[in-house]
Amino acid sequence: MAQNETIEAWVERFKADTDNQYVTEPHVPRAAGVLRLIGSGAAERGFEIPSPHDADLVEQYGDDVRWAHIVFKVEDVIYFLRVQELCAPNAPRRDPAMVGKAARGPRWLAERAREFVGTGLLQVAIRSDGDDSCRRTAKDTTTSSLEEKIPSVLNEFVAALDRRRKQRKQREEWEGVKERARQRYDFDRMMALIDHQAEQYQAMAKRREFLSALERAMDRYTGADRDEVGQRIAMLRRRIEAEDPGLHPELLDVTVPDPTDEQLEPYMEGWSAEGPYRVPAWTVHERARRPEQMGPGRSDGYDGGYGSSSCYAGQYGSGPADCWQPGY
Repeated sequence: MAQNETIEAWVERFKADTDNQYVTEPHVPRAAGVLRLIGSGAAERGFEIPSPHDADLVEQYGDDVRWAHIVFKVEDVIYFLRVQELCAPNAPRRDPAMVGKAARGPRWLAERAREFVGTGLLQVAIRSDGDDSCRRTAKDTTTSSLEEKIPSVLNEFVAALDRRRKQRKQREEWEGVKERARQRYDFDRMMALIDHQAEQYQAMAKRREFLSALERAMDRYTGADRDEVGQRIAMLRRRIEAEDPGLHPELLDVTVPDPTDEQLEPYMEGWSAEGPYRVPAWTVHERARRPEQMGPGRSDGYDGGYGSSSCYAGQYGSGPADCWQPGY
């Protein structure tokens, strides 16, 4: 169905469904003209106007479609618009027992809690699915008519579309940066693991060399505690052989824990790790300089671990911030 035919189908639906017109009879022709103006303006801007008989549309948005007098889509957002007449202020209340009761006249009047005192002033009420920023109404005023405001209303939808496109593009760029940042973070942390274990291996080699020197010295040692000293040397050798990473490849674990946003941010190329927006340069530098992010100091003593430790800055990192110390 061509767009002009679809627009006319919405207009005919409005004119035929008196129970949901929300406009008194003398002003129905003008309201129909407003709907045509909305439809033609939407079509000119490339908006898709679905048929009022579209079963999928009704199934997905049943209540909103029944509420609306015309519907159109703008890419991933759908707008529902209804033309309605404004009631005079301070209209008298109706007898509560009569509200909603079958009566002569359309249902939209029967269901009101107050009498409807028509003003002849029209407004367009707007609902949307996917655009939280859209205006809710546009109406006649003493200085301008509703018809004059329709183009600006539709232009707002175009502006909202441009914002959504920009936000989508920005998010796609951010997601790509974050994926690269995670890869770089993982690489640096794995290199930190290798450096750490290589240092442990070197430390164990020094300890093994020291124990060998002690064993050679035992050939000349004749003290009363010779057996006890030999047992201590043997115990230390067993411990070193049990924990030397160079002798136990099964202990190699390159699993990198998920980074916090703060740990990932130095890799984010100026983006925030929290969302698709930029971080001021001074913020990134300040976070990189924080002393609490520095890794532990060097320790060459045997403390039940693997000896000394280091932090790998890596080709992508900003320094030794957030050093990850693996354990077994």
